Amino acid sequence: MPADVMDQNRLPATGALNRYRQFRKDGRAHEALAQLRLAMSGLDPTEVAQAGRLLMKDLPASLTGDRPVQVLLLGQCTTNYLPPVLTAWAWSVGMRVSARDGAYDQMLQELMMLQETEAPEIIVLLPWHQRLLAPDTRTTEQRVDGELEFHHAVWAQVARLKSKLIQVSYDWTGPGVTGYSLSARGGEIAIVQRVNVALRAAVPASAFLVDLEAISAVQGKLAFYDARNDHWLKQPFSPLGLSVLARHLAAGLRLLHVGRKKVLVLDLDNTLWGGVVGESGPQGIVVGGDGEGAAYLAFQKHVLRLRESGVLLAVCSKNNPDDARGPFETNDRMALRLEDFAAFQASWDTKPAGLRRLASDLNLGLDSFVFFDDNPAERAHVRAELPEVTVVEVPAEPAHFIRALEESLAFETNGLTEADSQRSSQYAAESQRRGSQMASGSPDEYLASLEMKAEVLPVDGTTLDRVVDLVTKTNQFNLTTRRHSRAAVAEMAGAERGVCFAVRLADKFGDYGIVSVVLAVPANDTTLRLDTWLMSCRAMGRTLEHFVMNQIAARARRAGYERVLGEYLPTPKNVPVRMLLADFGFSQDQPAGLWTLSLTFPTVLATKIGVR
Repeated sequence: MPADVMDQNRLPATGALNRYRQFRKDGRAHEALAQLRLAMSGLDPTEVAQAGRLLMKDLPASLTGDRPVQVLLLGQCTTNYLPPVLTAWAWSVGMRVSARDGAYDQMLQELMMLQETEAPEIIVLLPWHQRLLAPDTRTTEQRVDGELEFHHAVWAQVARLKSKLIQVSYDWTGPGVTGYSLSARGGEIAIVQRVNVALRAAVPASAFLVDLEAISAVQGKLAFYDARNDHWLKQPFSPLGLSVLARHLAAGLRLLHVGRKKVLVLDLDNTLWGGVVGESGPQGIVVGGDGEGAAYLAFQKHVLRLRESGVLLAVCSKNNPDDARGPFETNDRMALRLEDFAAFQASWDTKPAGLRRLASDLNLGLDSFVFFDDNPAERAHVRAELPEVTVVEVPAEPAHFIRALEESLAFETNGLTEADSQRSSQYAAESQRRGSQMASGSPDEYLASLEMKAEVLPVDGTTLDRVVDLVTKTNQFNLTTRRHSRAAVAEMAGAERGVCFAVRLADKFGDYGIVSVVLAVPANDTTLRLDTWLMSCRAMGRTLEHFVMNQIAARARRAGYERVLGEYLPTPKNVPVRMLLADFGFSQDQPAGLWTLSLTFPTVLATKIGVR
């Protein structure tokens, strides 16, 4: 993170490691972990590495209650300095990882030795340029083709293992003997840039790409790399460069494991505009024109582009509601309008209380929220009371707001889908549904009034991106929360006698899109194993689960099965489906966590959803 952003948060980190050690000594393990997570962004690179080494020892499952994400780091440079730094930055975004690295410059060999049963969830590939830029008679095209051929072989092994992939690009550290001008046209810089263009075009669509050339450019290559480390350790990064790289890798881990953050929650006064609207009125605020007003307008336009990429916008402001809405309704200099927000909270309650109401309004977990507020006291209050919310450290200068939001890495993505572009309109339709619900006499009357229709779709090339997206992100209505890779989902979808499908839902207010996924494969000739059953939280409470259960049972019978084997793997978030299998007639006559549904006596569950 740039110095002008990071320095704002240095004070809370002062003495963080000593406090951590003391809390652990006093038996306050949970408090120690929580405090270190909040302090991470204020640590210097050396302290981050120290924190990571402590966390690698002190993050057992008994403390955090979740399963570690297995990560394998493979590089054409030395990678054994990365695991502790990656562990620390992953913990800062709420992820517990178990990271290990492979031997120096043995990417392909390490992967070929792995069996699918021992494969990690995520593999990180970190190339370096020693072979690409080696002094020999190869042309630029031959150098680039050689690297791409190697990477295709490595990616094939990752696909075989059904792991998810984080691919780092190449970088240059200096212009070489031809100098900056010639090297940019045909020398070492140009070769690196050419191979990166080819790499971006060829990398598997589901991979997360870390653009090392862009990241080092933001920091400055002289600060990012260390020639002495390269010569002595075969590790080219400075402590700063290693820490920044690990932070971007952690953003990729989070995206591939739980998905992109969903909601940007914005303050208003001195955040979206200059001044206090309650004092100056909707026309007296500072927005547009030159100077500070131009910075606020640029930030609004950036936020609007985030909305267009699928991020939901919300307001949480201490203001009179009419004052808060005024600029959006009457000030022509504003880029944002009321209809751009999925939810709007303006009151004199605390910010944590407002955020909880927004979560309830949107039916989303607070861990999907990013909070942006110019007031450091409000940020500290939210951090302390709602640690699951990502709080951006907002600089005092509005010209730096965009950079601060970008450097939070909260909205990194590896691709945008049709569902992303439709998300804001879908939540607008949900607002209409809530209004209809208030006017209905009973829940049954409300559900019937929606005129819901579902369409059952195969898991194939047209639906696979959305299915993988849901498998990655869905937590509440998800029996197992297994995070399958694209390759693993495609394999299950193609299994003989498998029962795999997606469900698209629509009603009179609009299209929900694909909101449910079932991945079931043969356990044996007579038993179908339900590996994954999930549903978007937007569709909960609509009786869609009854519709899907009917589909599972009917399709399993047609495929010749006598029973369905289900499984519930509890997490802190999927409590809503704890009794789902029991409620739908499964009996727990298997080992703990496994449930069986006999298909001998067909039953059809009542649902308010028709077939489209």
